[in-house]
Amino acid sequence: LSSSCFRLSSAMKIRRFKQVVGRNDQFTRTVGAGSVVDVMPWLQYFPNPVKTIFDDFKRLNREFNSFIRDKVSEHRKTIQSSSVRDMTDALIASLDRLSAKTGVPLWKEYVTPTVGDVFGASQDTLSTALQWIFLVLVKYPDVQQRLQKEVDQVVGRQRLPCLEDQQQLPWVMAFIYEVMRFTSFMPLTIPHSTTTDTTIGGYSIPRNTVVFINQWSVNHDPAIWPQPETFDPDRFLNPNGSLNKDLTSSVLIFSLGKRRCIGEELAKLHLFLFTALMGHQCRLASDPARPPSLDWNYGTLKPHAFHIAVSLRGDMRLLDQAAAGAPAGEGEA
Repeated sequence: LSSSCFRLSSAMKIRRFKQVVGRNDQFTRTVGAGSVVDVMPWLQYFPNPVKTIFDDFKRLNREFNSFIRDKVSEHRKTIQSSSVRDMTDALIASLDRLSAKTGVPLWKEYVTPTVGDVFGASQDTLSTALQWIFLVLVKYPDVQQRLQKEVDQVVGRQRLPCLEDQQQLPWVMAFIYEVMRFTSFMPLTIPHSTTTDTTIGGYSIPRNTVVFINQWSVNHDPAIWPQPETFDPDRFLNPNGSLNKDLTSSVLIFSLGKRRCIGEELAKLHLFLFTALMGHQCRLASDPARPPSLDWNYGTLKPHAFHIAVSLRGDMRLLDQAAAGAPAGEGEA
């Protein structure tokens, strides 16, 4: 997702990019404190540990927003109508065409926040999801074996998984949805504010009220999920083995409504490809001396540091061909 936003062409640009991405863990550690201030805003007005962390949170946000603004400005200066380099170029070009029709300059107002949303979300949500996928596959070896079995049956061993396989891999998708539900690594949504007086479920919500969605509570509601503390991908399958779309839509990790994460579908595609490819090509095992734990750190619920061993299930032939850009079967007898 990051590379689709910006094409980095120089060592200096790559260095600054790494600096921004490298602050991801620090940013995540402050999100929890930021949530506390959203609930108890008076904490930001006198010296206390939460205020210190919240001030760090605001500083990191300023640095991140400055990085995004600079990248969008660079793109604006160097964009060429004959070549679209990345998503930032595509957004600028699209809004230029719209501005030409309406007479209203739009790119400054919309490109920067849109790119910031996609780029920012990819730095935390996807990376956290991938960590949990690794950990769960190691924690539950039978789950890993079942995932590998389905991928082998559908894909075979002569090519790599691709997006077109998704409909034929319902258990892989059930596994991904169960990881999101079981871990609920985004337990609360980012804060929003009501723009008018409203009611929800009979409760009056005044204008300018800070509102969160408790995604953890929804994902662990026993009325929806029998034995919610048990990891069970089969809960998402219909009796005929197909994916239960009603249940998958009940998993909350990308928020709800008009302000839900704009990268949700793209993130799910990335998670599918990663999981299918990992199951197809790799075998994961835990370190007997340091067994994995499902404990997590507060904020975005990242798992504690864990140690695993990764080995190939076969050879590097398919991966080498993919890296070289060659079709999987090219050159074979």
